[in-house]
Amino acid sequence: MKQDKTINTDRVDTKPKDITERSLRELSLEAALLWNQIEDASESGAENVENLVKQLWQVQEATESKIDNIAWIVDYLKIEIDAAKKRLDAVIELHERFIARKEAQLAGIKQGLLWLHAQGLIPKRNIGKEREIEIRDNNPKVIPKVAADDSQLPDEFRVQELKSRLDLQAILDAHKSGRDISSFAEIQIGKQVRFKFQSSRTKIKHFQS
Repeated sequence: MKQDKTINTDRVDTKPKDITERSLRELSLEAALLWNQIEDASESGAENVENLVKQLWQVQEATESKIDNIAWIVDYLKIEIDAAKKRLDAVIELHERFIARKEAQLAGIKQGLLWLHAQGLIPKRNIGKEREIEIRDNNPKVIPKVAADDSQLPDEFRVQELKSRLDLQAILDAHKSGRDISSFAEIQIGKQVRFKFQSSRTKIKHFQS
């Protein structure tokens, strides 16, 4: 029984197109069609086998060129992507340096204001025409004096894990409740600088004074 070698060409563009302009899909379909035609012509003794073989060689050569072109395009895209990534890395590095500079400037301003306050040169609240600079306490944090496995540390402030650690929140809560925790920890309260807009009430009081 003769095998059905029909190739579905419903989706192939039937408009004549130069062989070098055809897609790899079109060339592959055409090569399959030519193979079928060559086999059919060979079985029937048709005289156009040589012409079909010539066409097949042309398609094969165009297919090889198309494959090369696709590979070159892929290489080019990879080069472009790598170059873009390098440019991106350079831009990121540039912005990171910029951010680091600005953060250092911001930290310097805050540290300067904290120093002025610590020296008694400026008050906690410093009022301008539109803005206010406030020096206020940070949330308290626990500075441990002992390790988590130290015998001076009560068990209630020790979290049992694979490795013991201090329960800083429990120590802080105990301190807030009035309990003496000085034998194993101290409470440190730092300062912070806030930049904010004045409320209408503060602005009115400032101008009245």
